[in-house]
Amino acid sequence: VYGPSGRSLQGAVAGSPFPLVFAHELWDLLANPHGILAELRDVFPYFAVGIFLAGYLRTYKVAVKLHASLRRHGIKSVFLASFIGIITPLCACGTVTTAISLLFAGMPLAPVMALMVTSPLMSPTTYLLTLNDLGPEWTVIRTVSAYAMGIFAGTVTHILARRGFIGNDIFIEGAIVRGDFHDEDYPDERLRCNCRERFGNRVAARTGNKFLVFLAKSVEMVWPVGKYVLVGVAMGAVVERYLPSTWLYNLFGRKDPLAIVWVTLASVPVFLHQISASSVLCHVKSSLDGTLDGGAALAFMIGGPVTAIPTMVMFWTIFKKRVFWLYMGVCIVGTILIASAFQAFLFVPGADTGNPLLRGVKTVSGGSSCAIKKLDPNVAIVMDPGGRNIIATYSNPLESRGGVVFDADARRFLDAADASAGNGRYVTNVARWLDDGAGSRAKGTILVCDLSGGGGAHGWGGLEREGFAVRAMDRAKTPLTEALLAQYGQVWLLFDARGEGLSAAELGAVSRFVDGGGSMLVAVRGGGDAPERAAAANRLSSRYGVLFTGSADNKAEIPATVASGLFAAASDMLGKVLKYVHKA
Repeated sequence: VYGPSGRSLQGAVAGSPFPLVFAHELWDLLANPHGILAELRDVFPYFAVGIFLAGYLRTYKVAVKLHASLRRHGIKSVFLASFIGIITPLCACGTVTTAISLLFAGMPLAPVMALMVTSPLMSPTTYLLTLNDLGPEWTVIRTVSAYAMGIFAGTVTHILARRGFIGNDIFIEGAIVRGDFHDEDYPDERLRCNCRERFGNRVAARTGNKFLVFLAKSVEMVWPVGKYVLVGVAMGAVVERYLPSTWLYNLFGRKDPLAIVWVTLASVPVFLHQISASSVLCHVKSSLDGTLDGGAALAFMIGGPVTAIPTMVMFWTIFKKRVFWLYMGVCIVGTILIASAFQAFLFVPGADTGNPLLRGVKTVSGGSSCAIKKLDPNVAIVMDPGGRNIIATYSNPLESRGGVVFDADARRFLDAADASAGNGRYVTNVARWLDDGAGSRAKGTILVCDLSGGGGAHGWGGLEREGFAVRAMDRAKTPLTEALLAQYGQVWLLFDARGEGLSAAELGAVSRFVDGGGSMLVAVRGGGDAPERAAAANRLSSRYGVLFTGSADNKAEIPATVASGLFAAASDMLGKVLKYVHKA
C-alpha cells in the first residue's frame, strides 16, 4: 500500500534517483501515521505495564518458589509447571538453561518439558501486548492454548517415561560440564548464568529496599523485552507493506484447509519471539481483504516461538536424540492439534474472532445483500461468509477521525427487534463501538437518517434501554447540516441501493463531522449486481476506503461467534483492562 508501487512515491519523488526514492520510503516506513514510530507509541503503555509485572515476579522470586514444589506432585506437577511457564518472562533459549538446572536438581523430565514448552509462549509482557494488538478474546485464546501445550507436552513425556522410552540418561555424555551455572568461572558460555553481573542483582546485593530492587529488576528487563517489541513492530510493518497480499491470503485468509499444517511447519525454522508474534499477526490481519483464519493464526503464535533455531541447536548438542525428537514432536503435533481444536470448536469461518461488533452475538440475519470491497488499510473486515465481505469498520485515531461501521444490509438495523437472530445485540455493539470512537463529542447520542424509504419510523427501544438517546429524523423536513450533527456523537445513514443519496452540502457536512471525531454508520438496504445500484452510498463510503459493490447471497442466519460463558467472562474482564490502559 505504502511501498514503492504505492501512493507514497507519487508526485515529487516519482522519477527521482534511487537513493532519494529509498530514503523517502524509509522515512515513510518510520514516520507515516501508520508507521513504526506511531505503533511503538501505541504499544508503549502495555510494554511498560508488562515490564513492571515481570519486575515484580523476579523481585519476589515467584517462579523460583513454585519450582521448588514441582517434585512433590507427580503428574500434577505438569499442570503446575505449565502455569509457571506462562508467568515466567523467558524466551526459548533461556528456558533451556533453566530446564537443565532443574534436571540436574533431580526434577522429572515431564514437568520440565511442560515448562520448556510454555515459557517461550507467554509472559506478563506478552499478555499486555497481545491485548493491545489483537484484543481480549485473542489474549484468552493465546493463554489457554499455551497452557494446553504445556499439559500436552508434559503428559506425553510422562507416559513415555513410565514406559521406558526416554530412559534415565537424557544428556549426551560430555556435552555438559558439571558445575554451578551461577559460577562466574563456569566454562560453557551457552549455559553460564552471569546473574551476578546483572543490574538488578547488583542493586539487591547493596540494599534491602524491595522497592529499589523492584525498580532495578524492571529496568533490567527493558532491553531484553524491548528489542523484541522493536523487531515485532518492524517485521509487521515490512510484512504488511511489502509481502505480496496473495501469499498472506493463501496462508491466513481461509483459502487452504491445510493452512494450519503449512503454517506450523513453516514456523519451525523461523526465529519468532513470543512478543513479536502478536505484532506481526496484527499487521497480517490488517493487510487481508477478508477475515483472519483463526486456526492458522494460532498455529503461527504457538509454533514460531516454541521451535526457535537457537533452541534447537542447543537441544541437539546437549540432549540425546530421542529427547530432541520428543521435544520437536510434541511442539509440532501439539501445535497442529490445539490449533485444529480451536478451529473446530471456537473459530467461526467468515467472522473476525474477537471483534467487538460480534461480542455475544451468536447469529445475525442474512439473505441477499450488497458486498463490500476494501480499498484502505484502515478498513477491517468483520464478516465475510462465503468470501464475500458484508460488514467492515474504519478506524483512524491517529488522524483524530471517528470510527465508521459499514454494513451491506441495512435490514439488520431496521429489523433489530427481530428475535430470530442476534440483530439486537449486534446493533447495540455497533452503537457502543461507535460511541467509544466518538472522541469528545456528545456521548450516547445517535441521529438516525433513513434514506431507504422507511421514513425513519422504526423502533429503537433496545438502544434506548441501553442508555442511548436516539432521534430518527425526517430528512424531507430537515436536511443534514453541521449545526444539527454537532448535537450528536453518532450519525446512522441507512441507504437504499436504488434510492436517493445525500446532497453535496450534506456529504461535506457528514465528512467534516467524522473528520472532527464524530462516528458514523453507513448501511445499504437491498442487493445489486452492479456498483451503480449503490452509488448513493458509495459517494460517502469511498471517502473512507469502502465500496458497496456486487452481491452476496447468504443463508437466513449467519453464525457470528461460538463462545462459552467462561470464555466470554474472561474476555470481558480483559476488555476492561484494555479500556483502563487506553484511558491512562
